[in-house]
Amino acid sequence: MISQNKRSLCLSSVFLVVCCSQTVVGLDPPTESIFGPERIMPSGEYYTATVPDTLDLAERARLSVRGLTEFLNPEADYAHYVHACFDANPPYMIWCGNGTANWGKIAESLIMTRLMSGSDENLDIQQQMLDGLIHAIDPGRKTPTAMSRAMLALMALQQQSPSAQVEKLIDLMARGHREVGQFQDAAVFYTDPPTQKQFGYVWQLFVHGSAIRSLARWHEMTGDRQWLELAQKLVNFIRQPRFWRAEAQPKAVAGVNRAHFMGHLHSYTQALMGLIWHAELTNDMRLKLFVRDGYEYIKNFGLARIGLFGEMCATGDMTYLALKLSGLGVGDYWDDADMYVRNTLTELQIVDAGPLRQVVESMPPLDPNQDPKPETTERVLERNVGAFISDATHPTLVPPVALIRAICCTGNCTVALFFAWDSIVQFEDGTASVNLLLNRASPWLDIDSYLPYEGKVVIRNKSAERIAVRLPLWVDETKVACHVGEESARPIRLGRYLLFEGTAPGQVLTVEFPVAESEESYVLKWRRVGGWCEYSNRGGGQWTPPEDPDRYTCHFRGNTLIDIHPRTEGPGLPLYQRETMRRDAAPMTSVTRFVSPTTLKW
Repeated sequence: MISQNKRSLCLSSVFLVVCCSQTVVGLDPPTESIFGPERIMPSGEYYTATVPDTLDLAERARLSVRGLTEFLNPEADYAHYVHACFDANPPYMIWCGNGTANWGKIAESLIMTRLMSGSDENLDIQQQMLDGLIHAIDPGRKTPTAMSRAMLALMALQQQSPSAQVEKLIDLMARGHREVGQFQDAAVFYTDPPTQKQFGYVWQLFVHGSAIRSLARWHEMTGDRQWLELAQKLVNFIRQPRFWRAEAQPKAVAGVNRAHFMGHLHSYTQALMGLIWHAELTNDMRLKLFVRDGYEYIKNFGLARIGLFGEMCATGDMTYLALKLSGLGVGDYWDDADMYVRNTLTELQIVDAGPLRQVVESMPPLDPNQDPKPETTERVLERNVGAFISDATHPTLVPPVALIRAICCTGNCTVALFFAWDSIVQFEDGTASVNLLLNRASPWLDIDSYLPYEGKVVIRNKSAERIAVRLPLWVDETKVACHVGEESARPIRLGRYLLFEGTAPGQVLTVEFPVAESEESYVLKWRRVGGWCEYSNRGGGQWTPPEDPDRYTCHFRGNTLIDIHPRTEGPGLPLYQRETMRRDAAPMTSVTRFVSPTTLKW
């Protein structure tokens, strides 16, 4: 029979379907597809390069395109299966209802991962999936989540390939938010929804946060202030003190001022993502500081050093917040993002079916009569390559009860890959800022990163007049050597950045430094019995932390976790099998790079 954890996850998905599916009143999707290959495939150029065989987010995106198109259900307008379960032999996927609340995440992820990688795999499937999405949004339901997520996807597509028809669909969905809400000084779609006992969801924060982000973005794209004003009313609602109360805190601390809370982390990260978008557009300093405080508060849970926050949705959201806050200058969290991306975010992506197949072969036989019923066992492992295991609770081994691919986590993690990839290098007024020392091909320059094997980054300039390179916190600035071509260089130091001025097309910049190795000890104090943990900060008497919580020793090279001890024994998927990263020379590989002139606002 299916484990209690997976039964609850399926019930959670059903709840999302019941409460979060709806249609815009008056939405009349076109009878013929408006999502042809020429619209959904970004323009750009391809070229071959020999580069270090180190973490490459574009290659991860290429794998994601495959998973995002293959774990769909062709018998249901290419909607997604809600869960893939790898704790039985054979593994299987569960339908659990339509799930339109998460459908838009998959659509947005595909637009972003194609832009990153240039993959043209399964374009026909993506087209049918988008057609299915806009026809599946039903009228008369309570909450706007499906519209919010579909809007985010269509706005990304509209930035890439403008279309009057897509613009009309987005505008109708925006108006649908207004039609299903109750609006005074504060706007609300519902006030007191049920809170799931197992996961501690706070639906008001989750739903309203997504809506704020979509409406604020639509205001920015159209200049229509009605959407910003509507978003402001949603902000007023979720800023109520009743949503911002911590489980416990010192008596002199007013946590309500600092975005402290009790409940489902992903609910609150979604709220903070909406709030920071609104704060940017309104230049609301108080709101910017509130979001920063909330981000800092969440870092107290789990093991932030590697981006382990209970579920992968939270890891994806925290990556977004770290990058967004840094990009806005509200804080300097570039190293946080680097830690999350190099470790939990990419470690839990399924990049090869082989290791997971070995785990599945040791699992018990599938019971075809279990509840909920397995919908398909067809090529489940192969169809989920590029997706993400949903567990971010267990730092050394994902146990069988947590061997799940939940659609919501994959949707949030793939867009987080895009946010990180887009943030590696940013360009404005002739200046390219290299914020993360990861591989990246761009219109302005290409970056070859030899980390974590070697402290070496090679930058091949294309059009930047100035290049600023940020050194991670672990780099000793006194031991950095720089070259432009064969000549030694002494760039200007601006904080953690090295500024190279007067750079010319074709120049090659090299920055070298020793790779710092460290052994660091961390205590992980939260409930980790059973499956993946969405609810690290729930409070009450539902669990008691151990008197002697687990302590882990982590071996890092820079921000990359090479090894971790003690390791959990038993069945499951081992993590951080990174012995080869101890080498002192980076392996090289030949890749096809893709560069598009398209940029997306996020």
